[in-house]
Amino acid sequence: MASQEAIWAAADALVKAGERPTLAAVRKAVGGGSFTTISEAMGAWRGRQAIAEPVREPAPVAVSQQAAVLAAELWAQALAIAHERLQTDREALEAAREEMARERAEAVELADLLAAEMDQVRAELEAGQMLLTEKDEALLEQTQEIHHWRGEASLMREKAALLEGKVAGLEQALGQINVRMIPVMGTTGD
Repeated sequence: MASQEAIWAAADALVKAGERPTLAAVRKAVGGGSFTTISEAMGAWRGRQAIAEPVREPAPVAVSQQAAVLAAELWAQALAIAHERLQTDREALEAAREEMARERAEAVELADLLAAEMDQVRAELEAGQMLLTEKDEALLEQTQEIHHWRGEASLMREKAALLEGKVAGLEQALGQINVRMIPVMGTTGD
């Protein structure tokens, strides 16, 4: 024998499935039972359904009109609130856009300043390299001149050594001539 709860559950399942909960359909769903028991349980189930689902009557015209006016006012207020929020969002977006434009302008200004400084550093570097090249050339020229003068000095030392040798030879020859001439002079003077 099926219990009242099982009969109600079967009736609920039939309604959910889109079927009409007849006594035969409920008896089949619960797997048998007496029609009297099922009929009593279905009577209680229908009573519960009537309480659970109140009868819906259409609203009177005056209530419908008032509801329409109220709905229109609510809609207008909702639109006004949405418009205010949209305006606030637009203002915030515009402020953010202006801030980004300002930051971009600052970045461009900084980039221009850095580019100018870089150009100045390049110019100074080029001038320094030119000056260094000139100094290198002057140093090379002076080094070559020093080598030239060292060669000249070395040549002069060699000539001086030769001349010193010749002078020493001449002094020696002159000394011998003087030695020879002194006795001759001494004899002529007597």
